[in-house]
This record gives sequence, structure tokens and C-alpha cells, in this order.
Amino acid sequence: MGEKRCHRKAAHAAQGSTLREAFQAGLEGLRLESGLSRRAFAERLHIPRSSYFHLMTPAANPSLDYIELIAERAGVDPLRLLLRLANTAGARRREVNEDRPAR
Repeated sequence: MGEKRCHRKAAHAAQGSTLREAFQAGLEGLRLESGLSRRAFAERLHIPRSSYFHLMTPAANPSLDYIELIAERAGVDPLRLLLRLANTAGARRREVNEDRPAR
């Protein structure tokens, strides 16, 4: 049974995680807005630099509690960190639907 669970988790990771990618985009967007380097931004969030870099990898799997902690330390609503890609994905879906011929 454990082997099946690992297989599903690996398959999910290979497909990518929209929420993880949204979190990464939101966090990186905040960093860019702040004008800080990755190292300085990690220090501002009171997390190790290595943890910040890990959050930006495909292997990252931050808990909701950790996302809330990061958002609190950054002074933003946690949803702001998760909505960045969701908004772009919605825009992309509209573009795709507009390109389809009407039935």
C-alpha cells in the first residue's frame, strides 16, 4: 500500500502543483516588490536562506500553517500568496476558450 501512495505522490509532483506554483509566484512577487535579495528577504521572514531556496523548488511542499506564518511575517493575507497564478490561469483558460470555434 505504501508503494501505491508513493507512486501517486510522485505522479502528482511530476504533473506540477498549481497551488505550490501560485505560492512560489506570490512569494517571489513579494520579494521583487520589496526590492530585497533572496537572502535579505529570507532574513526579513526569519527563515533560513536554505529554506527560502527550497520553497522555490518543485520538491517544496509547504504546509498551510507554514504558508500562514510566511504571510504573517511578510505582512500580507495568506490568500495573496496563493491567488497570483490562479488569476493568470483563469485568464489563460478564457484565451483558450476564445480560440475554440463555436459549436
